[in-house]
Amino acid sequence: MSLHKDLLDQAGHLVKRERKRPKQASLRRAVSAAYYAVFHLLIDAASRFVVRGSNRAELRYAVTRAFDHGEMKSAANSFKGGTLPSTLQGATGGPIPPELRRLCETFIELQQARHEADYDLTREFTRREAQDLVTRAERAFQDWTAVSGTPSGDAFLVALLLRKKLDR
Repeated sequence: MSLHKDLLDQAGHLVKRERKRPKQASLRRAVSAAYYAVFHLLIDAASRFVVRGSNRAELRYAVTRAFDHGEMKSAANSFKGGTLPSTLQGATGGPIPPELRRLCETFIELQQARHEADYDLTREFTRREAQDLVTRAERAFQDWTAVSGTPSGDAFLVALLLRKKLDR
């Protein structure tokens, strides 16, 4: 199984771990794992798009290390709002599909929730909130499946890695 799928499974497990009065540690780790599941799904897809071939694992791993959370958020904001860099506008094959827009919105919201879960000790999560975020991560996997291999999906993968450079 892949890391992104394992992280999604872990998030689902953690959010249900304690039957009554869930621990904040479990809920916070569930939120964080949900974000990282989507993050790793996207960098896996993008690195496989950039470096093809089954015998290229080392090079593909090197590419995964080049992704930046902030740049990925910027790319997601662009695709969510349809404000693409001019260099990508013709590459999407038309309007941005709703599944890709929703995936981008989810990525941004999960990233914010992950920051709160990991760094804001005054923030308390309810089980319902954490479960909703895990469910949204699960939906992001489905949304990615719907757009993977499409011109818009491919353009998004390129933007995840090169967003700042595409503005030049």
